Amino acid sequence: MLSSGVVYFCSSVLTQLVNLLLIPLYTRNLSQEQFGQYDLIISVQMLLALIIALGVHSGMIRFFNEFDNKRELRNTALTFAMLWGAACIGGAWALSPLISPLVFNRSADAVLFIPFVVMISVFSCLNLIYSSFYSMQFKALKSSGIQFSVVISSLMFALYFFLDQQRGVTGILMSQLLANALVFGALFLLNLRTFRFTLKREPLRYMLRYGTGLLLGDISAWVLGLSDRFLIKGYMNLSSVAIYSIGYKIGMLINPAFITPFMSVFTAFKFKAYKDADGAGKIRKMFRIYNFIGWLCVLGLSLFADVAVRLVATEEYAAAGLIIPLISLSYFLSGSVAFYSLGLHIANKMRINYLISILAALINVICNLVLIPWLGIYGSALATVISYAVTNAVFYHYGSKYYPLGLSIFYPYKYLILYVPVYALHTVFKQLSQSLPLEIGLNILLILTFIVCSLLFKFIDKHELLGDLLSILNRKSKKMTMERVGSES
Repeated sequence: MLSSGVVYFCSSVLTQLVNLLLIPLYTRNLSQEQFGQYDLIISVQMLLALIIALGVHSGMIRFFNEFDNKRELRNTALTFAMLWGAACIGGAWALSPLISPLVFNRSADAVLFIPFVVMISVFSCLNLIYSSFYSMQFKALKSSGIQFSVVISSLMFALYFFLDQQRGVTGILMSQLLANALVFGALFLLNLRTFRFTLKREPLRYMLRYGTGLLLGDISAWVLGLSDRFLIKGYMNLSSVAIYSIGYKIGMLINPAFITPFMSVFTAFKFKAYKDADGAGKIRKMFRIYNFIGWLCVLGLSLFADVAVRLVATEEYAAAGLIIPLISLSYFLSGSVAFYSLGLHIANKMRINYLISILAALINVICNLVLIPWLGIYGSALATVISYAVTNAVFYHYGSKYYPLGLSIFYPYKYLILYVPVYALHTVFKQLSQSLPLEIGLNILLILTFIVCSLLFKFIDKHELLGDLLSILNRKSKKMTMERVGSES
């Protein structure tokens, strides 16, 4: 788990660094209105990707350990995704002239947006099946390398289609499409020897039943996380969407930097550990580690928010800095759902799962409708935090009925007694001094203070963070010593 976690972490950081190179490329070559429109297109793509994928990769993950023939399970998922994806692409080209004017502005290339995002989603889904297949075998390097390859390829194509050819938003979409298609083509050829077009009825039925059971919940999660762009556009304008998007993209860095690599390991771990006699205890330990590192990431992003905005965008995006703490907190809370909802997944109670997600989405929309007119884009960010907090509480209530973990719904929030004063000190100092080196130095000191206080307040035990690492290093040291003694003798 440790070695896989390190690989996922390094891959996520490198992937996000490349993504960060793309943000200033876009913000400096697109107007705020164009960047806001691009963010709306990406939001639509996220929604279409859910419908296209139908959760088949999630079903493969859930039942990976239930079927002996893993390759047959993967091939069934790939075959279905290809057939369903081809149908979706055909439908997108047919319906785009009717739908595009209703969703996007009447620009010259608007009719291409929906077909492009559908094709991107299809190839992305196919890549995700390969990635999930490797992930469930704890082949972290292969799994993480797929997404990293897509991002690197996107950057290379963007330099040509967007920067050199000046194709605007269409150039960005072309870059993403070619990158995903190229990576899938490489994966397909590398695995051609083990691939067979097959649709095994029982595995497919299990995967689709599980995946489609998650679909309404996933759509609700989309409403919870991405529909706010359309509400901001309706109440305000595309420039406000652009500012919110920059804050959102920086705030969600907690996802690739921590939550994604953590969950890549934890997902495979939890579906094995829960069957053990001490499974609940193992998962509780992971929960304590998740909370400490998660809050550390939230604090780091909050303290360096203004610096990050200055690095990736122009001065007109400065207001995005105040959104970042709320967005990073909401992503941290969204990751906690993986713990609280475990009982529902074990019991296959997908109906309860998506009903809770629908409830959270409704709360999010209501909060947005109330808070955006009052607080603007900051109200939308606050609405996301409120929605995820409610989601955690409801998942905790129902998940505990089927697999009680002994977790506390209030455990994550006790870190606020450390976060609030530390962030307040940062805010006061920022008003007193405009020196960037001093601000960075103080931020590092405040982060160290947070770590020390977490240990003093016993929110986390040093052995929980370093125990396994120290044990591994100790074994390595003993092995090297024995080998040295053996060679000398």
